[in-house]
Amino acid sequence: MARIANATSTLGPLHFEDLEPHRFEDLVRQLVYDFRNWGSLEPTGRLGSDDGYDARGTEIVEGVLTPDEGDEEGDDVGRAGSEDRLWQIQCKRERSISPKKIAGYIEEMIPTGADTPYGVIFAAPADFSKGTRDVFRSKLIQKGVREFYLWGRADIEDVLFQPKNDHLLYAYFGISLQIRKRSQRSALRSILAIKKKAISHLGPIDQRSFKDVLIRDIDDNRYPHSELVPDFHDNPAWKMFHFVGHTHDGIRLLIRRYFAYRDVEYLPPKGMANLKSWDFTREGEARPRDPWDDDDNDAEAHYAVYQFWQGLDKAKQAFFEIVGRIRYENIIDIDPIGDIYAGCPHIYVKRVISSSLFERDLSYKLVPSDSFGGGRETYLPANAQELRQQIFPEKFPEPPR
Repeated sequence: MARIANATSTLGPLHFEDLEPHRFEDLVRQLVYDFRNWGSLEPTGRLGSDDGYDARGTEIVEGVLTPDEGDEEGDDVGRAGSEDRLWQIQCKRERSISPKKIAGYIEEMIPTGADTPYGVIFAAPADFSKGTRDVFRSKLIQKGVREFYLWGRADIEDVLFQPKNDHLLYAYFGISLQIRKRSQRSALRSILAIKKKAISHLGPIDQRSFKDVLIRDIDDNRYPHSELVPDFHDNPAWKMFHFVGHTHDGIRLLIRRYFAYRDVEYLPPKGMANLKSWDFTREGEARPRDPWDDDDNDAEAHYAVYQFWQGLDKAKQAFFEIVGRIRYENIIDIDPIGDIYAGCPHIYVKRVISSSLFERDLSYKLVPSDSFGGGRETYLPANAQELRQQIFPEKFPEPPR
């Protein structure tokens, strides 16, 4: 049987144990239909005449040489004809079969003195050991069986995952690879359409941006009345953010941006940035104007922090950014126009977790003030807190007017 690569690892093992024994027999018999050129294939177990096996098949083999009746001298010369070959098929819906048990089953199928079939197929959703397979082979050879096949779980799954058996996979397990393939194609087209729209309305794929957008929960219908959302401050159903760029599978949005200090050294051979020390202040946070934001955004405080930050070494001026990600597949649609409350693109998203509009993985990084001029970002390492050195004061001096 030909193997279908990665099929079972993608879908997980099929639950043969959920099938009734006769249902499992029906499945195996239907898989056997095109295994040979059958003249007949009888479900003996279903008919109540189970003589140690569940199905019996008669294979018709065309083009077999048979002795010519007119040849009295017994030469090997014959004429073309056909031969009927008897096959016995046994099914056991068992997860484990030992060498001793397989020997007993073979004796039940072909007891001493009984006619020997040409071929035998034994099927069970088990992972047969080498010992079991060896006993199966040796016992059938002793009984004179010409062809024999031991179908385990992997063998049956491989046949089921072939395109020609997709209808059986669906009928017995409710899975259709063809339907799934069409669904995947449709989903991919939808993702690519959203990606194209995001590039068109938000910014190019390969450039850092700083565009105001409003992220909205597609399942919330209380917009724009934030007072109707009990926990709106801690878990808003819509909020303004800065779109800052694309990832390989979605968009990046600036959640927080603070004035920061960053001291790095670039290590050879690739000039990787090694963080020596850093600091940031929560005062004077830079964020888009949000009509639903209750936090004070004091322009004077922001200016005071900015003046202090401007006094730092130019090479060590940075911004501490917390960046969230939304996958294209979780973006339902993009309204590029907005409305009277937020005249910017509205991005409708499906939440991945109930407590956030973003994916679980947030990025924490230090961006140099000249990042648009080619400065390199530094992601905070695991020991970032140990490297933090206080640079910004608790209270900033009032800047000169």
